[in-house]
Amino acid sequence: MKFRYKNLKFYIRVSKLKSIVVGLVRFGVIGLGDFGERHVQALKSISGVEVVAVCSRTRSRAEEVARMYGVKKWYTDREKLVRDSEVDAVTIATADDDHVEPTILAAEAGKPALLEKPMATTLEDADKIISAVKRSGIIFMVGHILRFDKRYRLVYYMAREGRLGRIGSMYARRIGRQRAASIFLNRVSAPVQTGVHDIDIIRWIAGREVVQVSGFAARRMNYKYPDIFWTVMRFDDGSLGVVENGFMLSDSYPHFIDSQLEVISEKATVQILTPGEYFSVYSVEGVDKPDVTYWPKMDTHAEGALRDELEYFARCVAEGRTPEVIPIEDARRALEIAIMAMRSAESGVPVTI
Repeated sequence: MKFRYKNLKFYIRVSKLKSIVVGLVRFGVIGLGDFGERHVQALKSISGVEVVAVCSRTRSRAEEVARMYGVKKWYTDREKLVRDSEVDAVTIATADDDHVEPTILAAEAGKPALLEKPMATTLEDADKIISAVKRSGIIFMVGHILRFDKRYRLVYYMAREGRLGRIGSMYARRIGRQRAASIFLNRVSAPVQTGVHDIDIIRWIAGREVVQVSGFAARRMNYKYPDIFWTVMRFDDGSLGVVENGFMLSDSYPHFIDSQLEVISEKATVQILTPGEYFSVYSVEGVDKPDVTYWPKMDTHAEGALRDELEYFARCVAEGRTPEVIPIEDARRALEIAIMAMRSAESGVPVTI
């Protein structure tokens, strides 16, 4: 399907996130698991940004990351990092159920903070974060990366410009490899851990509010939370959204995730596939489909949607303005819908929101 642009405005709105940050913003990164390290990689590729400190509760990990990426300071104490006068802003990539403390510490220190999604694992914790942010007045954003993926942004603007017409249904899928289940599913449910990505993006594209949620779970592995989950949402205009997520891909699958989005509407059918078939590597070690969308690693730097997200946040900090791409209320709403889906699966009845 080909789309012809009447002018360049449509394309510019999708691409304008990428621009050089004006002025130096010095970042500290809290949480140095795989994703925290990706934050360091992405931040170091942004013009006008410097990573001046990293923090992990494990001393050896903090030292390792600081050494690998040439960061001059490392901490095991989060409060010391946020109180460091050389740190202008922080990103927080701690475990999903460990978001409240570092965010409140940043807020109390008056430091702008980007918090990885989900903003919390309970609504009570989400509200603690919101209260701290509003009380302090800091610049704050939850990192819902799909809002910075140009493919999803294109669909969003197509919907806003009426190119899709009325949407009938949307289906999103996000399935990770089985080996990731042991990392996540004993701590947090699949809808909260990965489902919030697609719950948020479907709601964003629809431009409508969810009024009813149903959840369905299947369990094939022995973890605290089910490894396959379906969330069915009914919007206030009668349209439907379905999210399938979990951790059941074979570990031999050639990409770390299998995800897609399909939009069925009056004027168009839209599909996004990850991984696509446009980049495959066939080697003596097997087949690989490298990530070229979210955080492709170039030498020691990461690019893609993660870089765009962090660059946008850095620009907001440099300019002293509130991020608009992902309002804090939207991050909470995505979490609420995920939690309601879990309650529905447990009770066997739909939940009205």
